[in-house]
Amino acid sequence: MNTNRLFVLTLALLMSVVSFAQKGSVTKADSYLAKSEFANAKAEIDVAITIEKNALKSKTWFVRGKIYQAIATSTDEAVSSLDAEALNKSVEAYNKILEMDKENSPNHLIANTNLDAIWGNFINAGGTVYGEENFEGALANFEKALIVKSEDSVTLLYAGVSAQQAGLTDKTLKYYYKMLDADIANQDVISTLIYLERSEKKNDEKALELVRKAKELYPTETKFGQEEISLLLTMDKVDEAKTKLEAAIAKDPSNVNLHLNLGVLYDNLASAKLEEGKKEEARADYNKAKESYLKAIEVDTDSYIANFNTGVIYVNLAKEYYDEVRDMSLKDYDKYGSARLEKADKILKEGLPYMEKATEIQPDDVSGLKALQQMYTQLKMMDKAEAILDRVDALEAGQ
Repeated sequence: MNTNRLFVLTLALLMSVVSFAQKGSVTKADSYLAKSEFANAKAEIDVAITIEKNALKSKTWFVRGKIYQAIATSTDEAVSSLDAEALNKSVEAYNKILEMDKENSPNHLIANTNLDAIWGNFINAGGTVYGEENFEGALANFEKALIVKSEDSVTLLYAGVSAQQAGLTDKTLKYYYKMLDADIANQDVISTLIYLERSEKKNDEKALELVRKAKELYPTETKFGQEEISLLLTMDKVDEAKTKLEAAIAKDPSNVNLHLNLGVLYDNLASAKLEEGKKEEARADYNKAKESYLKAIEVDTDSYIANFNTGVIYVNLAKEYYDEVRDMSLKDYDKYGSARLEKADKILKEGLPYMEKATEIQPDDVSGLKALQQMYTQLKMMDKAEAILDRVDALEAGQ
């Protein structure tokens, strides 16, 4: 046998096989897809897209998008496992059509529709497993939806909430920060960011940055001002906190929130000093807090926080003397007890109208009612104390 002739024949056959393998037909790929022969459809379109003349046609990308869409969204593991990057490839193909074709062209319109369908598929799947409390599974679906619409506010929120429920701090931060950067973060999202940076990441500087951003976005929300003060105190930046607030009050003396924030600052300082056993310094700061709260009441007589906090300040000021009496020996009590109790009762009575006012402003607030009930009890105003206790019991029974 002529070995040279055999070699040539073998080479020709090999070339024929290679040529056939690289043929790649968009029409065949579409036909395989119609018959749900996904592996064949994938193989055919993968070759077709490498041929330059095919790659220049939107039809090629359209068929590729459909094939990989079918693979990515299939619930049959044998199909979905054909390509781990199927979702990315489908989205890439449809986006390629949006670049190539005019907005009113059929392929452009259908590509948009199909992208919406892919997004909706994973949003619905995520919602279903979220309802089953499979939060990591929900997150996985919402992250797939984000591949389709990376800046969608609803999807970012769903992903962030799912990550938060799953206890995945880094991913929660990732998606909530994306919302913040896109100016679509609400108060709850920003509050969660602050909490996570402060409590989980122990990053007070970042938390402070977020708090100040929140104050810009929500200037009438007092909780962020209070959070800023708390952070500044934690970071030993008390002087900065006081200076900022006093300067702001000088510019805007009718701003009730500024007075409240300064009051909270002195309130917190007093509590810290009391824990250190510095009673006189604590008393001085409580009185400064009281002055700020009273100024807030001058600006807004119906401020629940100002009235409630003022009442609590009087409780704290009176408590010093009640505690002193409680710790007295019998000999000292006989000598000083009555005078100290009289002084404590006088202080507590001065605070009573503010706590009563607070409960008028928010009559269903249990914390305010309980504080008022304790004040009445301490002052031996038992009929009023019992009436308040009945209101508290009724409210708590109705919860």
